Amino acid sequence: MKKTMIILAAILMAGSQLSAQVVQENEAAVVYYMPKTTVTITLNYEVIEEKPGIFYQYAERYLGTENIILEANKSYRLTDASCATTTTADTSRAYKVTSQKGFNSQLLTLSADGRLLGYNVELEAEIEDRKSESGEQIETKCEDKLMPLLEEQFMAGSIAKMAEGAAKQIYRIRETRLNLLAGDVEHMPADGKAMQLVLEELTKQEQTLVELFVGTRTIKASQYTFCYHPNASVENEVVCRLSQHTGIVNKDDLSGEPIYLTLEAKTQSLQPIAEVNSKAPALSQLYYNLPGTAKICITHKSKVMTEAEIQVAQYGVAIPLALELFTGKTPIIRIHPKTGNILSIQK
Repeated sequence: MKKTMIILAAILMAGSQLSAQVVQENEAAVVYYMPKTTVTITLNYEVIEEKPGIFYQYAERYLGTENIILEANKSYRLTDASCATTTTADTSRAYKVTSQKGFNSQLLTLSADGRLLGYNVELEAEIEDRKSESGEQIETKCEDKLMPLLEEQFMAGSIAKMAEGAAKQIYRIRETRLNLLAGDVEHMPADGKAMQLVLEELTKQEQTLVELFVGTRTIKASQYTFCYHPNASVENEVVCRLSQHTGIVNKDDLSGEPIYLTLEAKTQSLQPIAEVNSKAPALSQLYYNLPGTAKICITHKSKVMTEAEIQVAQYGVAIPLALELFTGKTPIIRIHPKTGNILSIQK
C-alpha cells in the first residue's frame, strides 16, 4: 500500500491536465466518462391564505375586536432553501481503454451511463434523488367546513340575527368552560383526562365559531425544485423570483422579488515540473478525476437562505494511474461514483 501511494505522488508531481480522448473508427476499445455534477436546489416557501368570516361586519359589535380579516388574500413567503448534488456522465470527457499488457479491460466497472466506478470491483446499485427540472409544488388541500350553527340560528331570517345567535353560542361555551374550571357544574368529568378532553372540545367549538367573525388564516408548506449546472463562477445571478401574490415565477418576471445564486468555483490545476524524472513510472490508460469544489449561496431580500461547499466533478482534472499498479496481483480500485476520485486501492 505504501508503494502504491508513492506511485500516485509521482504522478501528481509530473502530471498535467489531460484532455478527453477520441475513439477511432473500428477501434476495439472500452470507453468511459468522467462524472458531471448538477446542483439540485430546493426552495421551501409558505402559502398564506386568508379568508374573511361571513359575520366579519359584526365582529366588533358582538366580540369587541377589530383584529379581523376583511378580504380574501393569498401571499407567499420564502422560508429556506437547500442544495444537493446529482451526477451524470460528462460525454465531453471520454476516455478509452485498449489492450495493454498487465491490464484487463474486462475488469472495468462502469455505471449504467458509462461512468468509471472501479477496477476489479462488483457493481453496486446507485441511488440518486433526481428532481424535476420544471419544479415541484407540494400542498395540502383544506376541506370546507360546515358552519357550526344551531337550527334556530339558521332559521333566524337575516345575517344579523344569525351573527347574534352565533355570538350567544360563543358566550355560552365560555361560561360552560369557566363553570367546569370552577367546579360549579352538576355533573363533573370523571377524572383529569376526561376534564381535559371536555375542555379541548369546548375550545375547538369556540374557535370554529369565532372564525365566522374574524376569518381564517391557513399556512401551507410548499416546495419548488430546479437543477443548476455549475460552469464558471457567478455572483448574484437571478435564478428565479418569488412573487408575493403568485409564488415562484420565472427570473424574467419582474412581478417577483429576485432569488440570487452566487457560486465561487475552485477548479483543480496541476502544474508540470520543469524536468520529469526518467525513473517515473509508465502510465496506464486508466484515469481518475481529481474534483474541484465550489461555494454556493442562495439569497433573497439580502437574507442568506442556504450556503454550502460542494465537490464539482467537472472542475477537476484527469489523473492517470501508473501501469505498475496492474502488474503482479490484480489490484482492487474503487472510484467515487459522484466525483470520480479514488476511494481506495488494494493490492
